[in-house]
Amino acid sequence: MTVSHHLPMVTMISAMTNDRTIGATGGGIPWHLPRDAAHFRRYTANKHMLLGRKTFDEMTGWFTSQTPLVLTSQQHYQPQIGAAVHSIESAIEMVATSGGDELVVSGGAQVYAAALPYADRLLLTFVDAAIEGTVFFPDFNAVARWRTVAEEHYPADGENRFAMTFVTLDRVRGPGNA
Repeated sequence: MTVSHHLPMVTMISAMTNDRTIGATGGGIPWHLPRDAAHFRRYTANKHMLLGRKTFDEMTGWFTSQTPLVLTSQQHYQPQIGAAVHSIESAIEMVATSGGDELVVSGGAQVYAAALPYADRLLLTFVDAAIEGTVFFPDFNAVARWRTVAEEHYPADGENRFAMTFVTLDRVRGPGNA
């Protein structure tokens, strides 16, 4: 008898400018927004997070209750915490096998691009800033149709230099839009 388990939801979470800038060549996030960082931490708590190796390295010491799954082509790579995976499918399967109900894709750009065809939901923070970037979130509208299910706007303030809008988009399933 084969055991079937339902596939976890695949959520992508990212902050970006309106032109989809998420970073610069040197790595890191080009802004310091405590409100967005708190939103990210709150959402990812106790969940499996899929990240590329460089993003994982940039986040060293950051993980508390999250289980990082590091997407890498290096066959013998083993992260200090979490696990290495070699495909989006194997990350989804690992979450399903562990009884998890969601995989949260957390960057960088190549991981976002690879995972976008699997995404059920996008949690995007649109940062109201003109920032010169060289790393971009993929054009999600070119891959699927999305429906806005939540939107919260926050003005800039003493702690957050830029205004931001948290947007939740769900993939529209149906004919011609897998």
